[in-house]
Amino acid sequence: MIAPLALLAPAALAAAGPASCSEDNARTMTLAEAAAAQPGLCVRLEAIAWNGRLYADVDAIYAGVSIAYRGDTAGRPVRGGPARMAFDPASRDFVDAGSSGAPLAPKPQWLRLTAQTARCAGVQCTADTAPVLDIVMADRVRDRPVERQLRADVASAAWKLRPLAADSPWTARFAAAAEALFPALRSGDPQQWVPLLGGRWLAAADRARVERLLGAQASPFASALRAPAKLQRVILGWDAATLDAGERALVDAGQEAEAIVCWSDRVDAERLWPIAAFDADNRPGRPYACARIAYSIRGGEPQWRAFIDQAAGGLAEP
Repeated sequence: MIAPLALLAPAALAAAGPASCSEDNARTMTLAEAAAAQPGLCVRLEAIAWNGRLYADVDAIYAGVSIAYRGDTAGRPVRGGPARMAFDPASRDFVDAGSSGAPLAPKPQWLRLTAQTARCAGVQCTADTAPVLDIVMADRVRDRPVERQLRADVASAAWKLRPLAADSPWTARFAAAAEALFPALRSGDPQQWVPLLGGRWLAAADRARVERLLGAQASPFASALRAPAKLQRVILGWDAATLDAGERALVDAGQEAEAIVCWSDRVDAERLWPIAAFDADNRPGRPYACARIAYSIRGGEPQWRAFIDQAAGGLAEP
């Protein structure tokens, strides 16, 4: 089990950092050691960067164990070749400094970093004592892909999404919603699926995005919606440990719940289903297509709405 980085006991790493941090004077260590070190230490390490956070490995991504990083405020380039990359100090994500400067999708990638240890300060911090790394230089490690985990390869204790219990009152509700949603999506007719995705509350941009996704040949919906044989389907709910007390109370009281429904034409779909919500992203190449359904029973009247989430920068397919 990976311990939260901020809670790891500080080792004998408390030497004062150099006035100037570079590869030549950096101390090689792990991300956990850097998180436990006193501020001002110049360090060299490898980590996965994703959405403004650094993770020790893929296990840490699924465990939610990370440390924040900040880019160089002067926007100095980091070596990524062939495109020159720079840290955007506003978003803390990479931008393509060699072309338009538009932010790239938050694709996770292994980096070799030179950085200075620091402590977080400002409105974006969860705690003023939280560790943060100020990046000086970064090299992309091109031969180390960041791939998603499969439920067939990890212990069930690591799953953040779990199939709903057969005897749960929510199971029949979400199954009925899924059985109404799938034919509407398969029809390709917006008049059938738009009402289930929010109707007049569905933003025009989201409607256009879903329409493109349903019609794209590279979309995971392409094989699922056009499969001639019977599809595999799973209804996944969030592991209770990932919900806060208020969310659990609403679920237990039968008032509100969310689930992710996935379809696949793969015969081995059981081992491929996502184990975390960020893998139900409908990115090209996924062996399943997913929809998120929010269900509410208020005043005795059941209501539900589906969402087709989409992201281009998630973990790669194994």
